[in-house]
Amino acid sequence: MEGSDAPYGSVQSFDAGSAGADGGARQALGDDGVVCLRRAFEAPWLSIVEDGIAAALAGASVDLDVVKREGDKGQFSFSSGAWQTVEPFRRFILDSPLADLVWPLLDSSTLALFYDFLLIKEAHSDSALTPWHQDHSYYPLDGTKVINSWVALDHIPLESALRFLSGSHSSSTLYRAVDFDDPSAPYRHARPELSLPSINPDACILATTLEPGDMLVWWSHTLHCAPGNRLDRRRAAFSVNWLGDDVTYNGQPALNTYIDPLLSPGDRVVGDKFPLVRQLDAVNG
Repeated sequence: MEGSDAPYGSVQSFDAGSAGADGGARQALGDDGVVCLRRAFEAPWLSIVEDGIAAALAGASVDLDVVKREGDKGQFSFSSGAWQTVEPFRRFILDSPLADLVWPLLDSSTLALFYDFLLIKEAHSDSALTPWHQDHSYYPLDGTKVINSWVALDHIPLESALRFLSGSHSSSTLYRAVDFDDPSAPYRHARPELSLPSINPDACILATTLEPGDMLVWWSHTLHCAPGNRLDRRRAAFSVNWLGDDVTYNGQPALNTYIDPLLSPGDRVVGDKFPLVRQLDAVNG
């Protein structure tokens, strides 16, 4: 385990290439709801992601939003579910070490691709903050084995880093989804879950600095947030979300990225849109 980042508690970190990292990282993820794998990807793989970014911003992603808020010098861009139309993203997801790094952390006999998400906060996109939320609130899914693998593409100092509420995943409590543009407004796919709790300023908030190629991994029930980017340079990440063997579709209203019209409530979330990437051998598993 590496590192410490005051004034926050530090996300537990492990070298992705170290022997035995899986066990320690899996324990940290179970305890805290988040873990960091250092040096998970070398420059050639990050270059492929950058090729994907160029393609996505040029129009290859069918779900791309570019936002510039009043008073900000910079804009922020995000793209969701682009792997089927952006070939470099597809290569990174399916051919890089990503799946084999994530699968042991999921404690699952299978690993299915859910969706990818690109987030770029350009320099001085000060108000492009991400409010406290949990990913699972937005998904039409039952089950707990849903995980996000978030790869840093730039140096991300503590002032721009994601923050996580330690242990907030442990009860698998589902909170109401938050509208990112206006956290006080009702979310468009309103559901009856509990309102998001107030975050105690004395709570154990975890964060860490990141270098290009470092990867954060967290459970979909883990509460987290992020500030805007006040730096004079880009802050970008590419994340991929994965599903394990206990996840089923529940048909709740959700964004199109998370919906497959071929699925019915109770179905396993596997198919052309959500392909199975890893599976234990029936004989040896």
